[in-house]
Amino acid sequence: MYKKILVPYDNSEHAQHALLAALDLASCVENANVTVLNVTDLLEFDDATFEVAARMAGVPRISEDSARAARDNYYAEHEKAVRSNIDEVISEIPEGVELGVKIGSGRPQEVISAEANEGGYDCVVMGRRGLGALRGALGSVSYAVLRAVELPVVIVK
Repeated sequence: MYKKILVPYDNSEHAQHALLAALDLASCVENANVTVLNVTDLLEFDDATFEVAARMAGVPRISEDSARAARDNYYAEHEKAVRSNIDEVISEIPEGVELGVKIGSGRPQEVISAEANEGGYDCVVMGRRGLGALRGALGSVSYAVLRAVELPVVIVK
């Protein structure tokens, strides 16, 4: 069975169902690990558009340390929001299952695929469609991940 499971999570109904399915799968294995991966926007303070807008607004150039601190704070707050949402979705974590949360930034399909391929996971359990998906049989992110990863992918409605 699958001992280390990755669950891409965007708070959509399909992602919530995928999380519940992953926890159910993990409950059958001793010392299983489920990692929830939420992909958010990349905070770039050195983007040319940001710099021009900041100069026009009279904002001085942000230091590397300030940018790092702002990014770290943003991701920490984002992780707290994801954990809060997860707490609303699941009633309890099965005994013997460790649940972790990771926050990534960038294009969702690329971040998910990289984490799945490089993170030592046994399986990816993800929703068929997410919050930004167009109508269709399979969302564009789930389809891209399905084609890009080198391990089993369970697609949940």
